Amino acid sequence: MKKNLKYTLLTVFVLLAVLVSAIPLSSCSSAEKLYLFNYGDYIDPDVYELFEEEYGIRVVVDEYAAPEDMYAKFTSGTASYDLICSSDYMIEKLIAGGYLSEIDYENIPNFSNIDENQKNAQKSFDAELKYTVPHFWGTVGLLYNTETVDAEDVKSWDVLFSGEYSGRIIMPNSERDAMFTALKKLGYDANTKEKSELDAAAALLKEQKKDVQAYLLDEAARVKLESGNADIAVIYNGEAYLAFENNDKLDFVIPDEGTCIWQDAFAVPKDTKNKANAELFLNFLCREDIAKMNFEYIYYSTPNKAVTASLDAEILAETAIFPDVAVYHDAEVFKYLGKEIEEYYAELWKAIKSS
Repeated sequence: MKKNLKYTLLTVFVLLAVLVSAIPLSSCSSAEKLYLFNYGDYIDPDVYELFEEEYGIRVVVDEYAAPEDMYAKFTSGTASYDLICSSDYMIEKLIAGGYLSEIDYENIPNFSNIDENQKNAQKSFDAELKYTVPHFWGTVGLLYNTETVDAEDVKSWDVLFSGEYSGRIIMPNSERDAMFTALKKLGYDANTKEKSELDAAAALLKEQKKDVQAYLLDEAARVKLESGNADIAVIYNGEAYLAFENNDKLDFVIPDEGTCIWQDAFAVPKDTKNKANAELFLNFLCREDIAKMNFEYIYYSTPNKAVTASLDAEILAETAIFPDVAVYHDAEVFKYLGKEIEEYYAELWKAIKSS
């Protein structure tokens, strides 16, 4: 009896296996895929779902923290991507290295939604507008607790190096951003290639390290201030606005010495086999409704003029999202400094972190 049952069940299983193999795979498993390399949590997840619903293409996302991390993995050949998103100076480096494919903007009619001012900023790293589509832009400044930090102190980058807020400072875990604060305090150009000036900035950061609670980026830095576990953080402006929603004791300021204007943009790797789908996704991202979804998810400054035209005056007046025009007067944009200086930066940063 048991023996007969055993063979009967085996026969049933075999038949089931044959039947299952004959059934077409679901649209989800057989969907085309688009591989994107991006900063963490930098697109509303619902956008990916909408794109798949409309076009049957699933976006597979790989994330990184800092531009240098992106470059190391991207150029190692361990993974292949159809789209990448990164910052101005790193995009410029990829262009110089011949890693990117020229974009056919005729396939991206919604590129017309990009503000002309942002296209001009785009030219600082993509001179002929051949390789990129802007995603977000903004500034770097100081998020601080108004109950524990004197508002006069944060008017200067000096506050990070005075020792007055020792153990309560969050510095960016990014070599360019961290060095920028020291260079500004010393009165040097953010894109200096003078090794003596870079040495001086690195020495200042080494001396400051005893006062630094942690080196963090984005949400991790913001949460430190929201929770009251730190008093000052060097942070990107969009993160500051999100912090306000969780702690009304916080404020954001750009020091009087000035800041850097950054722009993150998408680019298509030269070796992609899915360029048409990459351009389709870029056009999708530039569409007003989709760009607005991303803006309301991230709250970084959007380059999409169709979106800004639809925003309430209250949001447009929020300088933590849309900086005052005066900010541009003393602002700098990070440039790719060449292989020699980039390697020198990496050596200095390693020495700072290990000191």
